[in-house]
Amino acid sequence: MDNSYTLQTVERAISFLEYVATAAVPPSIRDVSKALDLNITTSYHLLRTLVAHDYIKRDDEGRLELGDGIEVLTRNFRRHKSREQLLSPIVQRLAASTMETAFLSLREGQSVILKVLVEGSQRLRVGGLYVGLTGHEYRRAAGKAVLAHLQEPARAAMLEQSLSTIPVRQQKTILKSLEKELPLTASRGWSADNGQIEDGIISIGAPLFDASGEVQGAVGIVTPIFRMDKSPDAFREAVMAAAAEASRLLSNTEPSGS
Repeated sequence: MDNSYTLQTVERAISFLEYVATAAVPPSIRDVSKALDLNITTSYHLLRTLVAHDYIKRDDEGRLELGDGIEVLTRNFRRHKSREQLLSPIVQRLAASTMETAFLSLREGQSVILKVLVEGSQRLRVGGLYVGLTGHEYRRAAGKAVLAHLQEPARAAMLEQSLSTIPVRQQKTILKSLEKELPLTASRGWSADNGQIEDGIISIGAPLFDASGEVQGAVGIVTPIFRMDKSPDAFREAVMAAAAEASRLLSNTEPSGS
């Protein structure tokens, strides 16, 4: 960018705000003035402007912190990001913390579609796992996490589509099994496919909710069953923590679509 067309006052105000935002401890006005090499009078002018717009506030000791006006900026920044863009960092952190492949799947109509896939640092190659994967919601961990929290007739509609290629007799068996499994999934907060997609591989997922409490999808991990068996509680807790963080983000914004 050609800095010859920027306004020095605005640049100073932005630098002032960034310093307060990134300071290890709330700074004083003199701390900011010294760090940015600003005249103290100029610093007070900048502070009064930022306080007037609620971007900065002062505590009883004169220390500076971000004001509530910042939330307006962050909320609208999030609103213009798609859900997968917004939630992708959570999936990346989940993959890093568990060292397993992590995923984000989102509900669209009667489908639960895999939107973000982050490979883990340990060896794992699951055939057919790819961004855009959909179908078989009745047996995928992400699908079951969503189905467990859908109200009728939304659940029935998703199951009808998901089971449409399955023989009727087999459908009845699957539905009977889900009658027991889905309430358990809802109560414990996570789902599992237990090798239903690929032998020796297990996926676990936890549901995501928006501000209205409506389920929007699921986040989870895919891992060999033998690694799951070594530390099942740690894996489940990591997945549920990631889902809770994602739900908080969804509840505090209105994304522009997916």
